[in-house]
Parts: sequence; C-alpha cells; structure tokens
Amino acid sequence: MVKNILINLMLIFIFSNICFGQENYGVIKGRAAYKGEVFSGIKILVYKEKEHIDLTKPDIVAGETKIDGSYEFSIPVGRYYLVALKKKYNVDNFKPEEGDLYCFYSGSPVEVVEKGITYVGFNLIKVGKSKPDKKSNNSGIYGKVFFEGKNLEKSYIYVYKDFKGGFRGPAFIVYPSYDGNFSINLPPGTYYIIARKRAKGGMYGPIEEGDLFNFYHGNPVVVKKGYMKNVEIECVKRLSQLESDEGYPILSGVVRDKNGKPLAGIFVLLYHNREMQGKPLYISGRSDSNGNFSIKVPPGKYYILARENIGGPPITGEWTGKLLDPVNIESNVKIQIIMEKTK
Repeated sequence: MVKNILINLMLIFIFSNICFGQENYGVIKGRAAYKGEVFSGIKILVYKEKEHIDLTKPDIVAGETKIDGSYEFSIPVGRYYLVALKKKYNVDNFKPEEGDLYCFYSGSPVEVVEKGITYVGFNLIKVGKSKPDKKSNNSGIYGKVFFEGKNLEKSYIYVYKDFKGGFRGPAFIVYPSYDGNFSINLPPGTYYIIARKRAKGGMYGPIEEGDLFNFYHGNPVVVKKGYMKNVEIECVKRLSQLESDEGYPILSGVVRDKNGKPLAGIFVLLYHNREMQGKPLYISGRSDSNGNFSIKVPPGKYYILARENIGGPPITGEWTGKLLDPVNIESNVKIQIIMEKTK
C-alpha cells in the first residue's frame, strides 16, 4: 500500500510539473515559401535575444516544414529571432551557402506569450555565389542590393555593431544607395548588415507589408584591415499572406493635437514598463493623413507613447504624447492620443 501511495505521489508530481511547464509556453506557427512555391524540410532555427548572434549556431532547431510549407512548434515564453533554412545538400550544418534557401524573419524579434500563438511567415531567397574580398588601402564592405534580379534603387544599407535594440534603433552607419551599389569604409571589426527599402519611403520605421528587406545571410561580417569584403544582399518583400492575424487583437486609433487636428507621420510605441524608456516592444507604422494608425499585438497590458521620431530623446519641436494609464488589450481597442510639441 505504501508503495502504491508513493507511485501515485510521483505521478501527481510529474503531471503537475508537465502542466506547469506548458503554462510557460506559447506556440509559433506559419508557412515558408520561395517565390510562391512551398517545400517540406525547411528547418526553422531559433535564436534567443542577445547582443551577438551567429547564424551557424541556433539555440533551438525547432522543427521543419510539412509538404504544404506549414510548421508549428511550442517554445518557452520570450523574445526570439527566427530563420528558415533549407540546405541544397544534406549537410549537417546551419551556415547559409550557395544554392541554399534562406530567410531571416523581418519581424524579429518576435515575442511569445504564455498560451499564445505567434504567426511567422517566411519569404525565402536562394543564396548566390559570393565574390572574393578585394585588397585595398581602406577596409570595409562593397557589393550590391537587389530584388528580383535587378539592382534595388533608392535603398538603404544599415551597419550595426550588435543586436542591441533588435536593429530598431540608430545604426552605426546608414548608407543610401541610389543605384543599388555600395562601397562603405569601416574600421576593422565585426558587423551586421541589413538592407531595406520602405514602400512609403524614408530611412526609419518598422518593416511593414510591401517593404523590401533582408538581413545578410553571411552575418556577422568580419572586416579585416586592408580588405574590402564583398556583401551582396537579395531583398524580399514583406508579405502578409504568409502569416495569419488569427488571435491577435488590433490596437487602433487616432493622434491629434490639442485643437483636435489629426497628425500624420506619428509612430505609436508600446511598452510593458510605466517609464516608457529604452526599446519598445512594438512600433506601429506612421499615422496616415487623417491621424489614423493600427497595430496587431499579443494580448496584454501596455503603456503607450506616441512620437514623431524613433531613437534617442525627443528633440525640441518634436510631436510627442502618451496615455497616463496602461491599456489592457484582450480584444480590439481604439484610443485617442493628444500630442504636444516638445519644448
């Protein structure tokens, strides 16, 4: 009898631990495609949020796509960077190489909430052949940004020294390319290179549907003294149809000045902390000509700040505003934010 009691207690202990563990998990699911074609066997690689990330060393190999390109897995709550990779040859490594299919998710880092579902769609590229580095009196990077086989005009190349801020804050260098070609002098060191072209134009702001973007598959890039390293970045278009909005409430509303006039070009930033300082959890696109904005976010309580610019403290004359009380977003919510110019 004592033996049976002990067995029952062990079973209760194990079951309670399993249930408790599940309560601290969420789900990531979605689909991966290359030029509209879906494949099975595309691995989904997960990288924990940290200062430096090596694409060849994922923290979690979460699984792979099915025949219809879909995937789904459970993961502990947290913030993650995601990559989809299908090797051309059956090689047991995670380094993107010529002929491989690759995508760094442009919405990274994604947040996984307890018992929630995070939808992530991947629009892959095929990794091309890299060119050799060039000897030079300087050091840095050279190459091109392209989309659908053509140089991407009026694009931007962003150079970062680390992953701090999730590439949403100011870059170490931003280089505008008018014809898709670039040559950037850099001190010897290690860098992360990103290319972007926003459908609405402009240098800063979150990646939105229709924008062209990519995180260079060879990151991090090591620049050596006396060499210009070749970096060629094929961009992809941010597509909503690879993802689902199911389960995500919408925060929407309008931003106005104190006289009731709607303001265009305003970002809405969401935080979990009352101080609303540092890196925001989520950033909306700029408000339209009627002052309207909308953003899909996981359910939760958020503190809300609105600004004309992103990064650094507000400057004199900048439109800013905030809600004094947090907003609990469990279903669709509409708000109004009154803005004033910083003095």
